[in-house]
Amino acid sequence: MTGPKTEPRSTASTVVRAERESTISAELAELLRTGPFEAALRTAIRCSRLSLERIQHRLRARGTPVSITALSYWQSGRRRPERPDSLLALQQLESVLGVPEGSLSALLGPPRPRGRTRQASSDAPPLSALWADNESAVELLTRIDTSHDSKLTRLSHHDVVHIDDQGKLRKIRTRKLIRAECNGADRWIIMFDGASSSETPPIIRPIRSCRLGQVLTDHARDMVVAELLFDRALARGETTLIEYEIIEPPTGLNEDDHTFCRLFRLPVRQYVIELQFDPARPPVRCESYVGDSTSQEVEPPKPLTVDRYGRTHAVALDFGMGVFGVRWDPDLAASGPTAAATRTNGR
Repeated sequence: MTGPKTEPRSTASTVVRAERESTISAELAELLRTGPFEAALRTAIRCSRLSLERIQHRLRARGTPVSITALSYWQSGRRRPERPDSLLALQQLESVLGVPEGSLSALLGPPRPRGRTRQASSDAPPLSALWADNESAVELLTRIDTSHDSKLTRLSHHDVVHIDDQGKLRKIRTRKLIRAECNGADRWIIMFDGASSSETPPIIRPIRSCRLGQVLTDHARDMVVAELLFDRALARGETTLIEYEIIEPPTGLNEDDHTFCRLFRLPVRQYVIELQFDPARPPVRCESYVGDSTSQEVEPPKPLTVDRYGRTHAVALDFGMGVFGVRWDPDLAASGPTAAATRTNGR
């Protein structure tokens, strides 16, 4: 006769460990939703079972080195990633730790107001005020729901601008990480003011976590206002990462200015603008500039270096309200003048 069967110690230990890991995973999921940043980072590191030395090694291999001291400060709450290189490293850290993309970045909170072009969200003018000199824009905005616009915190914004061999803007690919500050936010508003004489409006193509709603166009002023509807309404504190493209049709002869800029009504923690030129026809000059809400430049322009692949970029942190843009002088010696000028808002 045999006695009662007992669970092998190794199996019991595995069950206990699985239960503990499940508890930690639930804790991490909750912290990634509610914060604070340092608590979520500590728990994510604990769940990854990686030492700070190992994390540092993996970040260095990805081209975003961070010191062990900085990692320790971040998880203790003594400091937070704020510089451009730290924010880029944080994006890679999310991948190393196996947490959802943008989840830790979203917990950093809204940018702190500072600098002469900064303005608190509560003091920002209504969306239509930025286009007060454009009756068409104001009229189009009255036909679209903008009620939740001020309740969405701009965490990061990345534009990739493609420019052809004649120096003309052909496509803008945009990626935004935003957080809802109230329940029910369900859309993002795009305003596109291009220097086009064509009656064909730009093509707006949703790519990630959104779909196209209303698109209103005034051909006479080349003004487009459009809705990007989220996959679902957001709850307070919830983030979404949306991505879309704007493809501008050929416009022929136009203004003499080759410019792309964003007009930000509310602050954005990180704005990156990346330019992709034809590697065989790089511009003879390229620079970034900063302006106030009236587009009056408030800082000396900064030259940008284009690499051998035709790429360059500019970064602004805790920016808004104001204009952040780039301009370039194309090499048109062989093909004659063609120009592009484009302004969009910080949508």
